[in-house]
Amino acid sequence: MNQNAMKNVCRRTFLLLSGLAYLLAASTVQAADLPPEVEAASEKVRKSIPLGGDFQPKPERPAFVAVGHGARVLLSTDDGQTWTESFYGFPGSDHSAWAVRSVAIDGGLIVVPIGWYGPSSCIASEDGTNWRHLTDGKTPLGDKKDLSVMPPLWGGELGGGTFVGAGYMQIASTPDLGKTWFQSSLRSLGKNDPAGRKLSTHHVTPVYCGDATGRFIAIGNDRSKENPNFGNLFATDDQGKTWTWLQPTLLNEKCEGYSGLESNGDVLVLLDKAGANAFVSSDAGDSWEGPFPTGADGGRRATLSLVDDEFWVTGRGLTAHSSADGKTWQKRPDAVPASKLAGSPEGTLIAIQDQSILRSTDGGETWNEVYSYEIPASSPIQKAQGLRELTFGTISQ
Repeated sequence: MNQNAMKNVCRRTFLLLSGLAYLLAASTVQAADLPPEVEAASEKVRKSIPLGGDFQPKPERPAFVAVGHGARVLLSTDDGQTWTESFYGFPGSDHSAWAVRSVAIDGGLIVVPIGWYGPSSCIASEDGTNWRHLTDGKTPLGDKKDLSVMPPLWGGELGGGTFVGAGYMQIASTPDLGKTWFQSSLRSLGKNDPAGRKLSTHHVTPVYCGDATGRFIAIGNDRSKENPNFGNLFATDDQGKTWTWLQPTLLNEKCEGYSGLESNGDVLVLLDKAGANAFVSSDAGDSWEGPFPTGADGGRRATLSLVDDEFWVTGRGLTAHSSADGKTWQKRPDAVPASKLAGSPEGTLIAIQDQSILRSTDGGETWNEVYSYEIPASSPIQKAQGLRELTFGTISQ
């Protein structure tokens, strides 16, 4: 099924479901509350996505990609001036089979993990227009009967030809873009912990440290009784086959929560929850330095973005700051939105709002809205349908 046909299926589904809207409390509904008819329609759309496993990406064309719940994928190939909806799956909120919180782009391929409840998926595209499941459907991952189903994935990352997706305690990775898969359970790392701690983690997000090491780092919220300040940190040096539970003393002692972890290929930067301090690793997470004040004090929760190899911290109640090395930070214009950012080598900045996209060509001094959308009245879910992540890279022509 081509992309246009898939979109038509989705639009027709909206019309068919409009009569069910009265059954739903739109402001509070969660995926588990959906009527069976709606869940069946959702699964029909998911199963209409073709299988993959034979991707041949070529990094030829620069692109910005923004994603949000419902598996909404927005694409710009003209430096953020104009945007198109390149994919849309089915309405889904924070806890649904269509929840989306991350997007990865590398080597000419875009990968979007989908689902935090119900059947989860992972779709990919070389050109940003034609979308398929990342997996070729030959390896059981999340469902032995339906081989397109993935484990629930909170975050996903591409690097060096490998994709790593992570969610709760499960991690799935593929070193050849969907043909071969490795699966790991982080739970086993806590069985022989010399410190005697029990590993209980949630919302695991992977980050690629760069081609120099080929390492992936993953960070997750700690739900154990011991509850270290900053969370749990994991590392793999073999494309996701095996993982090590890192226990950095400095972060445990001095990092109060975390709001983001990013790598520019040279250093890793971890931001504390308020965005007031950064911690830096030059050896892919084995050791850390800090805290380094960002100057962005005053926020209750911050956002860390990678903007063309530079680290930016934004958030409500704080002033945007940026750094090339995570140690020395400089103030940015007051007009920079309190949201996720991405940038191109041309100096263009893009910011995502809930249901709109902003663009700046003067370093963040001024911004113009370049895209916005509305939630159709026929959508069975109205709440939490906004954009959640943004990135820049190269895709195939």
